Amino acid sequence: MNFRHAKILEQARTDGKVTVEGLASLFNVTLQTIRRDLTDLAEQGRLERVHGGAILPSGLRNIRYEDRRRLNDDAKARIGLACANEVKNGSSVFVGIGTTCEAAARALVHHEGLLVMTNNLNAVPILSANPSNRVMVTGGTLRHADGGLVGAQAAAGVRQLKFDLAIIGCSALDQTGDLFDYDLDEVIVSQSVIENSHATALVADRSKFSRTAPARIARMTDLALFVTDGLASGMAHHPLRTVTV
Repeated sequence: MNFRHAKILEQARTDGKVTVEGLASLFNVTLQTIRRDLTDLAEQGRLERVHGGAILPSGLRNIRYEDRRRLNDDAKARIGLACANEVKNGSSVFVGIGTTCEAAARALVHHEGLLVMTNNLNAVPILSANPSNRVMVTGGTLRHADGGLVGAQAAAGVRQLKFDLAIIGCSALDQTGDLFDYDLDEVIVSQSVIENSHATALVADRSKFSRTAPARIARMTDLALFVTDGLASGMAHHPLRTVTV
């Protein structure tokens, strides 16, 4: 994937759509060059061609985990830090699956005396770097695509504890206040987390407002805190406590 392809994907994930004319102007190349770029990305399954441009693929499968790691990584780091600032030393915390939850785990590593449970295997070595924190793993079925533990066994692991704060992510948000994901086996874990936490924080960057996914997790009203780098226009007056970084 060349530099132009990477920038096209970044813009598509931020805006939900890219246009041939807009990209040609941005890169100072011909319309035909951009059309070839979009065709290449469509053949790779990264975009879907539409009249005049391209959109993100239909909301039936997630973007590759490594691509998600690079997407809005600065914003995710700020979100993770802002969320970690809500956590007191000595708390019990759940850290969920996803690259923004991973950013929160990095920001938590300097806290002391935490009891942390996670179903995110990528977060385990991060959280374990501080020996004063006790790290537990839920168990469950390994999802090879992103190192997540999902399914009924993972949900059962969650139900063993009552967390002071749960930190979860999602794959898509709509302006009515619903959270969505792609995998029902992950959704049942997230729902168990919400039920077994005194408070739940959603960490999600603004690109989630331009994406769709089929499986509903919960409503914003089920949460205590939303940490993000930007709100969709319809969310401006939502009653949920929101921290925008």
